[in-house]
Amino acid sequence: MLYPQLEQRLQASKYAVNRATSESIVEQCRQYLALLAEYRGRLYELQGVPSLTEEVPDRKTIREAIEATTRERNSTQLLLLSFTTVSGYEAVELFNQRKYAGHDDWELRASGVKFRGGDDSDLMTIQEAVDLAGILRREDYVAQNA
Repeated sequence: MLYPQLEQRLQASKYAVNRATSESIVEQCRQYLALLAEYRGRLYELQGVPSLTEEVPDRKTIREAIEATTRERNSTQLLLLSFTTVSGYEAVELFNQRKYAGHDDWELRASGVKFRGGDDSDLMTIQEAVDLAGILRREDYVAQNA
């Protein structure tokens, strides 16, 4: 372990992401990303220190830790983006896959999102559809990890 206390906090934060609810997953991802950034920064600082003592591991060990941390950061960023950046087209695709509200014929229109044959009372704004799709994605992720 290069930084035992920070590494323990990282493990606890990753566990929190894996056990998060659909309401808390976005914040848990953000907290985990912040810790990963802190850890990565410390690893880069350590890379500049000559490996003359037992406390400072060799450059290969440091490089491997940086690479593993970078992979973890990238995958967590992608996960967070999947919850927070949904297009109207992606929302419609998700609604159709899930047969949301009993329909698999959702359409994106200039005025919003609705299923084919629906009237104005069935129309969602694009923002409402995008927000709902983000919630559905979070629920799917949490259900997968339960």
